[in-house]
Amino acid sequence: MPFGYYEVVHTPGLWQHVTRPVQFTLVVDDFGVKYVGENHANHLLKALKSDHKIPGDGYKVEEDWEGNLFCGITLNWHYGTDDPSDRVGRYLDISIGKYIPKLLAKFKHDRPKQAQHSPFQLPAKKYGTAAQDLLEPDTSNKINELRKVRIQQVIGGLLYYT
Repeated sequence: MPFGYYEVVHTPGLWQHVTRPVQFTLVVDDFGVKYVGENHANHLLKALKSDHKIPGDGYKVEEDWEGNLFCGITLNWHYGTDDPSDRVGRYLDISIGKYIPKLLAKFKHDRPKQAQHSPFQLPAKKYGTAAQDLLEPDTSNKINELRKVRIQQVIGGLLYYT
């Protein structure tokens, strides 16, 4: 347990200090830190910048004291007033700014010339007794394995966004 930090038993990726009011999450190489008192945050920074096995051979650490970016997610903090009992106005806006345009570019999806708010072209509306006619059978080709994988990748990218 170097420097007194340990991983919380039932919450993988969440770390805290034995006595200090410091918690942090670690996602690959991205830290999100919650602390009370700048001196406790500096203790964590000192621990990160040092290597307890090889003195002087610490890790390179970039600091963002505003806490505006974590794992590619933009964080816009609204702290409200200094009164701790005042909960109005205390909230956090999160966004993944340019995620959808980047996803569209990744999959080389060009914007259609005419807006279409449905995944396929709808058939023309039928009125009267023609509205009760059976639908024509689907004669489209089944997708191949390569197309299936691409669809899974697109859906996976959109699921991350949601």
